[in-house]
Amino acid sequence: MAASFEDVLVSLDIGASELHAWIEQHWVLPVEESGDFYFDEADVARVKLIAELRNDLGVNEDAIPVVLRLLDQVYSLRRALSELNEAIRELPESAQEQLRAHLSDDDEDQTAST
Repeated sequence: MAASFEDVLVSLDIGASELHAWIEQHWVLPVEESGDFYFDEADVARVKLIAELRNDLGVNEDAIPVVLRLLDQVYSLRRALSELNEAIRELPESAQEQLRAHLSDDDEDQTAST
């Protein structure tokens, strides 16, 4: 269920001008309908994260986009790894064993080279 602009302001105790600025800077991308903004769960979580970065951790405004981009990359990689793990689980056991052996060989090669 989508949260309204006002719901987000109240639940996260942030100012309207601050939230508008974050939307204008594309730090959060809520859906806009008839001039009103609606936030899904991911949007609300992102607003909460931005508020914590700014208010609790003192991250300056110039660093916020960098932090958000890095976190987006981490989440994207985690999603890709999850999909890869699921694809591996669907392989026949013999293929899974080959992959494990190959990865084990790579680990040993890297350990030997350091």
